[in-house]
Amino acid sequence: MLFITIRRVYTHLSDLSNEEILDYYNVTSLKELNSHIEHVKEVLKKQIENYEEELEEIDRCFCLDSRADFKYLYPSKKEAEEQVKFSLKSKRVKLTLYACPFHCGWHLAKT
Repeated sequence: MLFITIRRVYTHLSDLSNEEILDYYNVTSLKELNSHIEHVKEVLKKQIENYEEELEEIDRCFCLDSRADFKYLYPSKKEAEEQVKFSLKSKRVKLTLYACPFHCGWHLAKT
């Protein structure tokens, strides 16, 4: 049930398998994932006075590139993979995708 909830709430993870979701959150089991989520909830409740009203603001990315510009955020892994293929085919630029550290989506990096 937790994997289904994660896929519905975090649409950028909707195409991932259970194993890929565990990898995304850097855990190895459902028990660890559940503990991680409970920990995050507690931290958020402590940090945010109006927890329910402010949840939307937490789901933002503040990642910067090497020039200190905000990195482009791909909402789905599929979209990021398509850009990797496009860049290689059209520009001959090799890119890799990785999960946003704020768990908001996916970023690309030159390899």
